Amino acid sequence: MENTQTAVQPQLRKYLYQKAARNKTPISGTFELTPRCNMNCRMCYIRMSKEEMEARGREFTAAEWIEMGKTCADRGMLFLLLTGGEPFLRQDFREIYTELKKLGLLISINTNGTMIDRETVEWLKQDPPSKINITLYGGSNETYRRLCMHPTGYDAATRAIDLLHEAGIYVTINASFTKYNIEDMEAIYAFGKSRGIKVRAATYMFPPVRNAKDGIVDEAVRFTPEEAGTARAKAELYGMREEEISFRLKALHAGRNEFMCGDEDCSRTPDEKMGCMAGRSSFWITWDGRMTPCGMMNEPVTRPFETGFSEAWKTICQETDKILLPPACKDCKKRFACVICGALSIAEGQGDSTKKPDYLCRQTEVFLDEMELEYQRRQTAESI
Repeated sequence: MENTQTAVQPQLRKYLYQKAARNKTPISGTFELTPRCNMNCRMCYIRMSKEEMEARGREFTAAEWIEMGKTCADRGMLFLLLTGGEPFLRQDFREIYTELKKLGLLISINTNGTMIDRETVEWLKQDPPSKINITLYGGSNETYRRLCMHPTGYDAATRAIDLLHEAGIYVTINASFTKYNIEDMEAIYAFGKSRGIKVRAATYMFPPVRNAKDGIVDEAVRFTPEEAGTARAKAELYGMREEEISFRLKALHAGRNEFMCGDEDCSRTPDEKMGCMAGRSSFWITWDGRMTPCGMMNEPVTRPFETGFSEAWKTICQETDKILLPPACKDCKKRFACVICGALSIAEGQGDSTKKPDYLCRQTEVFLDEMELEYQRRQTAESI
């Protein structure tokens, strides 16, 4: 069964983001409802137990999130992502979702899917979200046990995907690849293709910027830049149809970053400031009430529940305008294929966005080399 519903078309979404950015309209927001999760993934930057959470702060109530949603909608928010932690772990999630949906927002949900059963799907069918993003962490229960500490996570997540898909609810598969699950890449893409569901891969893992737990060693899961570049190339090739692969390879060979189609939620910009729409037309509010331009940034930060959304957003916009990308990126011939943005440059530069991000440079170089090798291989095969 093909996905019959479609999310907002990428080009339209990009246009709306850009128009909103010119006016500093917060058209897109993320509400991080909880740091709690029923899994404990090795690379997770936010997950906390209930006890750890209570030692650091508190979750905001349903009423508080709903009121914040009303304020954000009044200021121009159209797109809203509900995420966690695991949002379905909140007993009041349905209340939050239902009331926010009444505002006319296009709501997406990030979830690991393991708590979505048939009854939940029947509830969602009554007023479906714009999209549900389920992260598939592996191709077997063994991988889930090794990476996520959930011995039956694969069965639960894939069951949820199938139930949502059969119900006609638009679902995409996210896949975060690390040293613990890279061997499952082909299986994850095969699962998606067999159901006509798009798989969106992440092969870059941030340094420990927002770690909820002290002492996490990111090297345990993070690729070397060479591994990340190779994994990115493999993921792109696995994720495209044959005609898309040909188009993509020719574009990269010619020095252009073009896709036949795309659904990138994080729109990149070619300028030398932030490099994306974060802090220009989009924002993130964490479980403990901090607003940042992006979920992977600690600064700039404001407190909209305390100061009011308008004042918080104004400050975020002003401070984001001060973020400059590394001067080395300005004339880089590989910039067209690099994933650089303010959040990444700050993370790689240990707080300094202008420091040359050697990890990203090498990752991009390897990615382009791998894609060029594939291009040349196909050119040779065609000439025989």
